[in-house]
Amino acid sequence: MSFPRLFGNTTHPPPSASSLAFISSSHTSIPSSNSTPAWIGQACKGRKGQSGTGAAVLVVIIAALIILYILFLPPAQRQAILEGREAGSGGVLSNTTLLLASPGRLDYLPQKDVEHVLPSVNLYTTTNAVILDSVQSAYVKNAWFDTSSKQMNFTVDDLGNTKNLLLSFAIRSYQGRLIVVLNGREIYNSDITSLSMPPIRLSQDLLLEHNTLEIQVSGVGAAFWRTNFFDLENIKITADVTDVATQEAQLSFLVSETERNNVVRVLLKFLPECTQDNAGVLHVYVNNHEIFSSVPDCGALRPLEFASHLLLNGENTLLFRTDKGPYLIDNINLKSELKQVTFPTFYFDIPQPSFDSLLARSKKAVLSLSFSNDVDMKKAELYINGHLRGFDVRSESYSLVIDPFVRKGNNVIEIRPKTTMDIVNMRVTLE
Repeated sequence: MSFPRLFGNTTHPPPSASSLAFISSSHTSIPSSNSTPAWIGQACKGRKGQSGTGAAVLVVIIAALIILYILFLPPAQRQAILEGREAGSGGVLSNTTLLLASPGRLDYLPQKDVEHVLPSVNLYTTTNAVILDSVQSAYVKNAWFDTSSKQMNFTVDDLGNTKNLLLSFAIRSYQGRLIVVLNGREIYNSDITSLSMPPIRLSQDLLLEHNTLEIQVSGVGAAFWRTNFFDLENIKITADVTDVATQEAQLSFLVSETERNNVVRVLLKFLPECTQDNAGVLHVYVNNHEIFSSVPDCGALRPLEFASHLLLNGENTLLFRTDKGPYLIDNINLKSELKQVTFPTFYFDIPQPSFDSLLARSKKAVLSLSFSNDVDMKKAELYINGHLRGFDVRSESYSLVIDPFVRKGNNVIEIRPKTTMDIVNMRVTLE
């Protein structure tokens, strides 16, 4: 038997029988690859048990983190995940929910402005002579061992509008000088030359709300045997009091919530009828805020614009006041100009698979509205891709199948309210 040449031309002889026997015996002494020592198998089993426990702990931690993540999500996204939907942008949640929105308050503005026509008012003053206090008779005297005086108390309710205070009386007999004291200040001390004397004017500067007037007679001096006296009757304290209650007039008008929320400009007009020479300053107030203070042109229509934020939701007051002269305020008109109406518009998309389901009539597109109450009437026009539909309900919800009006891709819904309403949510779904 010949072997190939491996190195040059060297020829190796075949192995001898003894060599083959050695190789065979050596081969039988090498351990088989399929046999594993016992200590190695036990170690491997222990590691497998530890790996299984660690994997279980890891799964629990991941599950806890997922739960915490879901709990801290916004409510809409959390609801979408729990319902098996995917939250998207613009209110489109999935192929099931195409649109979800909250339109909120929709105001109905039937006109561009609101007019409040108010009645005419008269402003004037009346001045009357008023008796503040009176005494039928009084006897005052002054002697060495016997002295008496007459005290009168009176009240002035309105110091600014009480003028020309006078003390008047009739004298039946007298001796000595007459003395008059007002609020502790002597305002008269004089001899009397006649039984008929003019009234004594009381000083305006000494007047208080509550006043005391005392009538006295002078002393006798060294003539201890004499007695000075005054015997008086029909004693009166009078004044000219101006009644200013009719110098002002207040009117009320109501402003709705819709008008208040949408007003951008307010214009007041009135016609003052007066005599220019006798006209005083005219003051105009809206809800206690002065918007005019001047002498107007008598007989000329006066327009006044004031800030719209002065108007209140509900009852409002308009007050006219003057200090002098009669006024007839006529043709009173208050107009609120409202802002331009913008109707709410909502967009949603219908992908091709969803639109195919509508064509196959396996699903239908439903528009649903939820309102804040079931008491008020809700009326509006709905424009779905330009197709007009509407509702007039009192219930708390309303639904409409809109299959005939939708299209593949972008769709639009416009709401034009005919009454003021609150729409809590608006939804378009495939059912």
